[in-house]
Amino acid sequence: MRDYLDIIKRNLLSPIVVVIFLLAGALVYVREYRDAWFISVVIVVNSTIGIVQELRAKRVLRQLELMSAPKARLLRDGNVVEVGYEDLKIDNEILIQAGDELPADAKVIESKGLELNESMLTGESASIEKKNGDVVLAATTVLAGEGMARVIAVGNDTKAGAISQVLRRYKPELTPLQLAIWRAIYFLTYGAIILSLLIAIVYYFSGDNVVIILKTITSAAVTVVPEGLLLASSLLLAFGSLRLAQAKVLPQKLSAIEAMALLNLLAVDKTGTLTSDEVSLEKVSSFGDDFSSSDVASFAALIAHETSGGNITGRAILAEAAPPKDTEIVDVMAFSSARKMAGVRARVNGTVRTLIMGAPEFVSKLAPVDKETRKKLNDWADKGLRVLMMAEFADEKTKIKDLKEGSGVAIGAVVLRNSLRHGVVETVDFLQRQGVTIRVISGDNPRTVQYIAREAGIKHPEKVVLGADLAKLSEDEFNEAADTYTIFARVLPDQKERLIARFQQSGKFTGMVGDGVNDALALKKADLGVAMYAGAPASRRVSDIILLNNSFTSLPMGMKLGNQIMQAIEVIAILFFHKIIYGVTLLLTTILINMNYPYSPRHITFMNIFLVTMPTLMWTLFPPVPKHRINPKRFWRDTLLAVLPIALLTGLTVAFTYWIMSAVFPGHATEVATMTVLTATFFGVYLVFLVGIMLDVAIDKAAKRARLLYLLSVVVVAAGSFGFGFLRDFFDFTVPNLFIMWPAIGAIILAALAQLFLARRVGQRISTSVG
Repeated sequence: MRDYLDIIKRNLLSPIVVVIFLLAGALVYVREYRDAWFISVVIVVNSTIGIVQELRAKRVLRQLELMSAPKARLLRDGNVVEVGYEDLKIDNEILIQAGDELPADAKVIESKGLELNESMLTGESASIEKKNGDVVLAATTVLAGEGMARVIAVGNDTKAGAISQVLRRYKPELTPLQLAIWRAIYFLTYGAIILSLLIAIVYYFSGDNVVIILKTITSAAVTVVPEGLLLASSLLLAFGSLRLAQAKVLPQKLSAIEAMALLNLLAVDKTGTLTSDEVSLEKVSSFGDDFSSSDVASFAALIAHETSGGNITGRAILAEAAPPKDTEIVDVMAFSSARKMAGVRARVNGTVRTLIMGAPEFVSKLAPVDKETRKKLNDWADKGLRVLMMAEFADEKTKIKDLKEGSGVAIGAVVLRNSLRHGVVETVDFLQRQGVTIRVISGDNPRTVQYIAREAGIKHPEKVVLGADLAKLSEDEFNEAADTYTIFARVLPDQKERLIARFQQSGKFTGMVGDGVNDALALKKADLGVAMYAGAPASRRVSDIILLNNSFTSLPMGMKLGNQIMQAIEVIAILFFHKIIYGVTLLLTTILINMNYPYSPRHITFMNIFLVTMPTLMWTLFPPVPKHRINPKRFWRDTLLAVLPIALLTGLTVAFTYWIMSAVFPGHATEVATMTVLTATFFGVYLVFLVGIMLDVAIDKAAKRARLLYLLSVVVVAAGSFGFGFLRDFFDFTVPNLFIMWPAIGAIILAALAQLFLARRVGQRISTSVG
């Protein structure tokens, strides 16, 4: 309930709302009831729309949160059932696997090489081994192994409960662009106060009465403050989030849409990102005569069964091979990104065997290989195949993770095929054409990664460096390597995070795509973290975007949609800034020439229908199609500065029209005011068509349809407002009299032509700057 009250308070008690209500009260005091009632209704309607949209956003975000929320694996009657964290109860038994984020505090009842990262609670990122009887805590992450645990605390009763309670509370976060707009609103609100004081002083000493002063101040306040711009940007971002979700790209933060527009470096993992999430067993090869290929395959299946936790590599091996039947497990070392290997010690058919399977570069330190075997391993990797080397150790007592280098014998290799994901070549080409630099950060073999990168079309795949070599470098050398190389192979999770930090430090707006628990640190560090829906819960939790179809190839669609939304925000911002600048110009000009401001509050509202309300609706329903990538960092240059000369020209032309008509027809004040409103409305409608030229927007069928719909709406609303007497009286208009505009027609035409010239120059500048 408190969240709902906060939303209502935030929308009804903003500075501009308070100021306008105070002005409405002042108008009531001087018996100007119609204007007071009108601006009060308008601000209430705007605030109500804001409240409704924010409540809808709260509900939609909650639904989207549930879509991406990780599930707990509950053991019930011998079966595994996925349930939400909130459905867990004390004494429930849960299955936990590598990549999971613990849903509750629990006590381990069975551990198979279970290792956790408890940095969320302790600040220490070291891997902590968990045995039977140990307590595991909610919000910690499983790095390796699997196990079963009995729940001992849930929800707010867990050690992380207080933190989770704060995180669950809804609090809308403004994007950086929205924050800039919000600051502009505050600045302009204070600007409106200064203008109000100026109006009060000048009009008072000019002999005007309180009614005229208050009506002018109210008109100026409504003109100057773009209170609808923040609402419009929020609507567009919320609308864009829903469209992205329909395109299988789920933004977990509104700022992700902006981040996609800013992206200029993307770091990608190989497995599951560039390659498909389907792995097949290509072959099993034995080294020497002691074991056959079928023996090596059964040993590989044993390790996969005990340590893989059901990952795609383990499933591929177990689909083609089966563990030995007469087996008693003695010790397990689960696979981890740091070790790059997994192991099992088991009594197989009465014989104790200590077996390790993993990356050849790491396993070969424990079990050296000759040149011929090394060449064979490299040849497989050069073909883009994934190679796991198998070794056996005679040592039956030392813990597997403590086995000495050189103490084992290489007995064979498991060769797996992980093909390039469908559509990756097109995706890489799209990103690189958009100016996005791609870096591959992988824990895999450098030769395999190189082959995949080359097949995907990534530029400069020959520039490769190993994680082991990076570890030996000084800070400056590391930074130089990060800036130089394209492929970073056999890297550790903390190295991934360090690389992302370096990319950011060098001025690159950096994205990271990954799916494993080993990617979580890098995903969290990146400016834009992109996780796979089928990936580790820990990686999904820290990401900004989740790819619901688990395909890297859906990212371009998300970028295109995000680009459209950012373009729409720029278009609408130009319309708002035009309204403000021309309004202030008109106000100051009338003060300088000693004339009263021509508009009443009702006139301002009437013009806003055409200048901002209908165009905002149009661009929300029919987002513009940019010809280039939008850069939010150029927002002020491409909007405020771009429209400034055009808006100044509008203000000066409207001021001249008002002055010349008043001078030539001094006894027709109401008619002059009406035609001044129509002149300003013409320039506002004209700008809706100029803005496409200014921002170099593609005019496709949807844009043409939107423009036609807008024009029809303009005609219908204008005809109704002037055609029906009660509406004409309500807006304080007369029947339009085009004759009294003849002294200003030439100036209006010249101004319109000059604005077209200026719009084309802006469009050429923007087109050239992004070309």
